[in-house]
Amino acid sequence: MKIDPSKKLAGLLIPVFALREENDLGVGDTSAVKKAVEFCSRHKIGVLQTLPVNETGGDHSPYSAISSVALDPTLMTVSPGAIPWLSEEDVKELVSDKLKATLSEGPVKYDQVKNLKHQLLKAAFTQFEKLPKTDAAVKKFEDFQKANDSWLKPYSLFRTVVDMHDGNVVWTQWEEHFQSPQLTEVWLSKSDKKSDFETRRKYFEFVQWQAFAQWHEVKDYADTKNVRLMGDIPFGVSRYSADVWGQRELFDLKWSGGAPPETYFQGDPFVQKWGQNWGIPKYDWKKHAAEKYSWWHQRVGKVTEIFHDFRIDHVLGFFRIYSFPWIPERNWEFVDLTKDEAEELTGGLLPQFLPRSDDEEEDAELNEADGEALLKVIMEASGNSWIVAEDLGCVPPYVRPLLKKLGMAGFAIPIFERDEETREFKTKEEMEPLSLGTYATHDHEPIKAFYERLVKSWHGPEGAEGWKEIQRLMRFLGEDEDNPPLTFTPELHAIFIRTLMVSPAWVAMFMITDLLGTSQRFNEPGAGGDVNWSQRLPLSLVEIEKSADFGKTISAFENLITKTDRQPVKTAAAKSTK
Repeated sequence: MKIDPSKKLAGLLIPVFALREENDLGVGDTSAVKKAVEFCSRHKIGVLQTLPVNETGGDHSPYSAISSVALDPTLMTVSPGAIPWLSEEDVKELVSDKLKATLSEGPVKYDQVKNLKHQLLKAAFTQFEKLPKTDAAVKKFEDFQKANDSWLKPYSLFRTVVDMHDGNVVWTQWEEHFQSPQLTEVWLSKSDKKSDFETRRKYFEFVQWQAFAQWHEVKDYADTKNVRLMGDIPFGVSRYSADVWGQRELFDLKWSGGAPPETYFQGDPFVQKWGQNWGIPKYDWKKHAAEKYSWWHQRVGKVTEIFHDFRIDHVLGFFRIYSFPWIPERNWEFVDLTKDEAEELTGGLLPQFLPRSDDEEEDAELNEADGEALLKVIMEASGNSWIVAEDLGCVPPYVRPLLKKLGMAGFAIPIFERDEETREFKTKEEMEPLSLGTYATHDHEPIKAFYERLVKSWHGPEGAEGWKEIQRLMRFLGEDEDNPPLTFTPELHAIFIRTLMVSPAWVAMFMITDLLGTSQRFNEPGAGGDVNWSQRLPLSLVEIEKSADFGKTISAFENLITKTDRQPVKTAAAKSTK
């Protein structure tokens, strides 16, 4: 077992895009992550968790990346100090004070940010191209290309074609001669645009070289500060990714993976009725097995290059995946249909668990065996990394015992852990030691919003049930159930934090919003528009810890880390800097 649950830690979850620094370009970047590492180190926080950092498409969702490996240029630090061939003159020409001020206001303005960063990166690439072939930097780039040939070549081909289609990643809408890497290479061999195409392709490979270099630096820096970085590997990959476009045989495009309806998520009528249709294609596991799971070894291997540990998003998918017989673009057709009407429209198919449900004992045993075999592949590829498996949702009874047997930490979210008959919250003492304890993931409302919603329910039309729920919560927190606070007070906030910190959970992980006691939300499943994946912290972490209210909270948290013995043990790298 790689994880020792007796060596407890405290952790902090911050999406990279949410970080803020004085000189950033409208989005959190690798420099801001280094500052977050420093923040964690100062306050004895041993684990810094992020969301996936792979390159995203038009929806900007880190869980719908256009590559299972390629890193997002949006999260790179693009400055003369970070990109060797970017000059101060180029920055002055492209980044006006007015533009910088505009980008710093409000949520991430992705279209503007991405455009600006690519302009700056292209300026740097132009200068890099002028270097003599004997230059050491050119040799390092060539080494990177060779070492990453298996994913970099098809990615850069895909990314260049995306660029030719004004950023449209939906390859099913492209011309026929771009429908696969093979067809594209044939077209390219006959095209009079080949030289320009290859230059653009090389540019995207250059960007990845620099992106990986920056993230390697972040990991090395975290080592010196005694902070472990925890990345994130989504179970699925976007249907409109370089992976699916280039290796279609590994995927079953007839089905779209997602999650069944849950009472907790009711963001829109479709989600409430049918569930979440993520659009991720189902895997053809037989084809993966025939290739000895090389795609997964590559995916896990590249994540562990730049993170110490990782979380598997939706680990339940390795056992069985809730699948829709239509892609998300067609969801609107099914919102108002009955099951019979939906079956008629799809030719007799309905959303269902594949390869099989757990309804029959024999099928459940087969699903468990499949999941165990696949997770052992992930473990084999992970080296010495700790693995945290997000086991939330409709969890089959065999999943958590199996994760424990494999030595993977599951999730423990107190507000979801209940006695099914009484609806009482399980006590903190009942939390699994081999778990990541947290009040919320990026998909859930922060504890401040959660409590305010309960108070609103208590004083609403269904006040009796709201009152019962408030009382259950107070009993879980060890507080007076007959006199709950009418608002989310600083005292109640401190009680929430302390309750999780004294629990048996191996890591007590807090979203940055829960640590600070704010109601800001990073993602709301089912919500449309630009509200998701774009919210930024109001201040930099340095400014936050200097502020009167937040500063007291952070100081109290640091003291609690010491009192609950959740301080990180110094690594060799951290000791060597002393």
